[in-house]
Amino acid sequence: MIFKAEQEAIPEVKPLLKRPRKKQPPKGGRWSIVIFFLLTLLAIASVYLKTNLPVFWQKITAPLIISNKQANLRFEATSVLDQIQSLTKDLRGKYGVYVYELDDKNQYGVYQNEKFPAASLMKLPVMLLFYQELEEGKIDPEAKYTLKENDKVLGAGILQGKSVGTVYTYRQLVEYLGQYSDNTAFKVMRQILGDEKIQQTIDDLGMTKTSLEDFETSPTDIGLFFQKLYQGKIITTENRLELLDFLTKTAYEDWLPAGVSKKIKVAHK
Repeated sequence: MIFKAEQEAIPEVKPLLKRPRKKQPPKGGRWSIVIFFLLTLLAIASVYLKTNLPVFWQKITAPLIISNKQANLRFEATSVLDQIQSLTKDLRGKYGVYVYELDDKNQYGVYQNEKFPAASLMKLPVMLLFYQELEEGKIDPEAKYTLKENDKVLGAGILQGKSVGTVYTYRQLVEYLGQYSDNTAFKVMRQILGDEKIQQTIDDLGMTKTSLEDFETSPTDIGLFFQKLYQGKIITTENRLELLDFLTKTAYEDWLPAGVSKKIKVAHK
């Protein structure tokens, strides 16, 4: 029992210490900060894009190009050239080699720019001129030619053994130029076409080291001939294929093409 007088004498005490509670931010305060931050970013982005949008758009819309770094490396021909020189070092004479890669446009060689006796390679511009004259309507490929005794030339070919009076078309003579490397056919077609036109054909191709009169050419010039022929730049596709056919199905397939797969066509002279 507590008497009233004692109750009134009880002193007032301080409350126990409690951890003060953090003051809560006003409702929506955090969202205000986030929104302000986003608006700032948008403002910066708009200024940036205004000046850089064309470049930026080009970058994001440009196609992705995936390249093979190995394929783009510069071709190193030293090992190939060393093998060529190793194979020919003990042989008599000088050997010229020229290689032009149609896909990669790499080119290299051995004595490729030096002049050599043309031999049967001179038959190539003669064959080409025949087709150019045909396309311009200046020559009839089915015109007949009668073989004469003084037409015959020894060496390569089959016409030297044919009877005088045998008749051939101009197209057959050109075929023999390719398939048999026929010297008699070369002499006849040279007379029909004319030396001046033949040399002009050579010059038009850019074969600067090839001369009909001197009967010489260079590996690079012959490479240029086949490059332009293959790319279809000098005669129609139909005539190009026929010319290449004459240079592919020859009587000498056991020579130059001997080590090449039969699946690969080798045009040669």
